[in-house]
Amino acid sequence: MYQLKNIKEQLLTTSAIFLSSVAFNANATATYNPATNTVDLPVVEVLSSGSSAFFSAQLQLVGNELQLVSANPVAATTGQRNVFDSDTSAVHISSVSVGADSYYAKLKLVPGSDPLRFSIEQLVNNAFQGCPTFAQQGPTANSCILSGTITSNVTLTKNIEWLLEGPVYVGGDKSQSAILTINPGTKIIGQDKAYLWIRRGSKIMAEGTPDNPIVMTGALGQDAGEWAGLVLAGNAPVNGCNAGVPVCEVPFEAVTTEIYGGNDPVDNSGVLKYVQILFAGDAVRQDEELNGLTLNGVGSGTLIDYVQVHAGLDDGVEVFGGTVQMKHLVLTNIRDDSLDWTNGWQGRAQFILIKQALDSGDRGIEADNNEVDNGSSPRAQPILSNMTILGRTGSAVEGVLLRRGTGVNIWNSVVSGEFASCLTIDGPATFAHAGTPGSLSGSLTIQHSYVNCAANFADGEGATFTTSDWFLSQSENVAGDPLLSGYLPAAGSPLTLGGTTVGDAFFTPVDYIGAFKDENSDWTKEWTFPFN
Repeated sequence: MYQLKNIKEQLLTTSAIFLSSVAFNANATATYNPATNTVDLPVVEVLSSGSSAFFSAQLQLVGNELQLVSANPVAATTGQRNVFDSDTSAVHISSVSVGADSYYAKLKLVPGSDPLRFSIEQLVNNAFQGCPTFAQQGPTANSCILSGTITSNVTLTKNIEWLLEGPVYVGGDKSQSAILTINPGTKIIGQDKAYLWIRRGSKIMAEGTPDNPIVMTGALGQDAGEWAGLVLAGNAPVNGCNAGVPVCEVPFEAVTTEIYGGNDPVDNSGVLKYVQILFAGDAVRQDEELNGLTLNGVGSGTLIDYVQVHAGLDDGVEVFGGTVQMKHLVLTNIRDDSLDWTNGWQGRAQFILIKQALDSGDRGIEADNNEVDNGSSPRAQPILSNMTILGRTGSAVEGVLLRRGTGVNIWNSVVSGEFASCLTIDGPATFAHAGTPGSLSGSLTIQHSYVNCAANFADGEGATFTTSDWFLSQSENVAGDPLLSGYLPAAGSPLTLGGTTVGDAFFTPVDYIGAFKDENSDWTKEWTFPFN
């Protein structure tokens, strides 16, 4: 990695460190004026609250920082470009010319600066420079091997193809904590049964961009189960302990030596943004698996946004307790359940596309409080909004199965396709906790939602009311055709104005049902792996 020294001097003498970004398109070259120490950026995409705006900007060198001089709106562009992400306060420039070399540059907004100033956090040669000390030389050109346990802060860069061999852990369990930073455009290839595990106290900072997503995949990149997946373990509350245990910490079902859970609901395991997790999953034992993305006791301080899990052998995302919050999930061609939770998840999620493959897939959502003790505390009580859940032809299972005492509040969602039933409530503990239609407890609700399946409703064991009565007794629910074109609302769809705002600060206010406003608002474009 290029070591940046005497930043101001180099900026002036090379007259190019932020001089000519070639990362936009043929007509969007950045320029530097050495007479005024200014940098002109014709196109910068600003990401904020799930939306984008495009600007031309000018920066000026002030000491060792770059100060914003002006920003003016310009037309949107696609292809390689500069990106400012307001969630992480970072500017990503994928290619900056410094003499004859090209570098990735990352700027970081200086907190409280007015006018805005940016420090230079990274400057990394885009050409392969050899493997860093924490990795071994790989078998192919420009490849490096990750293995064992990482106990110091390290950065994975896009100029290297990273190979995971065996389990790779970041940090010890609440000891030797480390930060794993993954730059935009970086590719990580998991070998057979390999997985990446972020232990309690450590963080993953995987910050991709729409034009340069981070890709985690298998060696062939063709079929489910080529590697075992990504696991985050945190210190947020979970259930599954005996009554009276002051802080519940439990072993993970598939790798029982690994512990998760704690008493910090706002625990922070890092960032996953614009990340593809492809062809992952491993059935370690019967009903005890590693998933595409496994979240064990992960806290609400973690940022998960624009994440795709595709062609997973087991579940797409499985949440084991915690308070983790997520937006913009794309769960496609998953072999088992697309979204699964247990052990008392009390988080939030908005904008979720679940789309099954034509020939495989179990449930869209499988929801439990706790399999062994259905009344275990804290009880699962996530709030979910703006889901589009599409079942495959010939499916013999439920689109959404609510069971084993779970609670959930669902808003603005649509379940459609050939699921055996769109919605099923199952188990005495689930019914008892819910109340009754017309007199619901508030723990199990669905509002402003559509169902349209081979059969819309089914009642499981211990039913004290019908799922149909439960659904139809609540506000603005409809059993009928949502008029979809693929996974997007068709022109004239009742979904486009059928939603409502969720009274919770996490949720983006909307007036529509499903993951997308209309046929022109497909936020899966560009950054996702192609799916059916």
